[in-house]
Order: sequence, then C-alpha cells, then structure tokens
Amino acid sequence: MIDDPDGIADEAYLWLRSHLEGHLCFDGERRPVKIVLAPDGCIVAPVMVAVLASGDVVLELPDGEPDAMQLSVTPERFVERGEDAALCDRWRIYHGDAPDVNWAKLSIDACRHAGYYVDAEAVVVPNTLAAIEPAACKALNADPALLLRALPGSSRTTAKDVRVVGIDPDGMDVRRAFDVVRVPWPDDIEVTSVESAMAAVRAMAG
Repeated sequence: MIDDPDGIADEAYLWLRSHLEGHLCFDGERRPVKIVLAPDGCIVAPVMVAVLASGDVVLELPDGEPDAMQLSVTPERFVERGEDAALCDRWRIYHGDAPDVNWAKLSIDACRHAGYYVDAEAVVVPNTLAAIEPAACKALNADPALLLRALPGSSRTTAKDVRVVGIDPDGMDVRRAFDVVRVPWPDDIEVTSVESAMAAVRAMAG
C-alpha cells in the first residue's frame, strides 16, 4: 500500500488514466505519441526505433502543457504475436492505425506530477474490471444515443461518433470522431459489473 496522505498519488494515477496523448522526449528529440494502458497497468505505445535504443526517455502527458506529467520510462520492445498481439489491438481500438511498427511497453521508473515526485508503483494500477471490460463495452455501445447523452460537452458530437473502448473502476474511455475522452463514473455509483456500468451511464444521461 502506498502512503499517500495528501492524495497526490491517487491524483497522479487519475491524471495518467485521463491523458492518452503527449510527447516522448529522447536524445534531444521530442515526438508526439499516443498511449494506452494495458490491463496490468503498463503503458503501451508504437515508437520509433531510436526510442528503443535511447537510455534516457521521458514521457510528457499531455501535449506539452505547463502542468504536464513527466514520466521517466524504460521502453521494452515486444512483437505483435501471441498474448502481446492483444495489446496492439487495444491501441488500435483507441487510436486507429499505428504510425510506427515498433511496439513497446513503457515501464515507469519515476513520476513527477503537480510539482511532486510520486512513487512509480502508485501510478501502475492493474484494471480490476479487465475480465468484464469487453462485455461492458459491448453493452454500453448497444445504445449510442444513451451514451451520447452521458457525455459532457457533446453538443457537436453525434451518436454514430461515440464508442466506449475501455472501462475501469474509475471511469470509461470513449472514442469520438477525432479523439478519446475520459468520463469518470458518478461519485455515488460503484462500478463493479456490466450492470453497474450500465446504471452509471443511465444516471449520467439523466
């Protein structure tokens, strides 16, 4: 258990969950990157070969904003086959076609967020809903009109543009036409099942 009296570690974890686009900084380069979180909490991304060869890689989330999170990461290359192929498929479900053919798991060595250094273990949190995630996404996507009403600031979005691509105990990730947005669950609903995820969306839709 991470000692976190001020809630900084929890805040850092939720920040990571909510920001899936940023920059990889390495060897004097700064390149845009899109990430996903695997069921075990690790970061997955397609990367340049140069990233894999670098000994000093920093992931900034989000896209260079003043309050961006900085993660010192170690890239570990993996190939798209066997169980790891599902990680590549997960990235594509979130973001579409990958810009690079080299896939990497980015292990977090150090984390700086909101002016604090946070224990790396605090932001690598397995998804306890991974087993029901596919069924929950299917159920939530069965009623796109309901889903659309649950999204904040969706006046310019149509039902055909929204699709739940991931859920976890803290919220759901919804892909729209041009981005992926994070939607937290209501504070008064604990999501532990497909049924409770549906109840949460109904409550948000009003």
